Amino acid sequence: MSTSHQTLEEILAQARRLPEDQRRQLVADLQADKGAPANGSRRQNAMKRWLARAGSGHADVTDISSNKNEYLAEVYATKP
Repeated sequence: MSTSHQTLEEILAQARRLPEDQRRQLVADLQADKGAPANGSRRQNAMKRWLARAGSGHADVTDISSNKNEYLAEVYATKP
């Protein structure tokens, strides 16, 4: 059975069946494992990806900001 499809309870049951020396080694290995990177580095990597894509978006519709001069000309032309 693959460990990726096991529940935590199944994994713990297997660990309990290990001989004492292997169980101690497993506990030591788990305590020495640093685990996943801290949230800060995940957040920083996400921010780097987000900033790298900044300004790369495109819309197929025309709005005021994409054609400012035309709209501003109309506004200033109507001023008294």
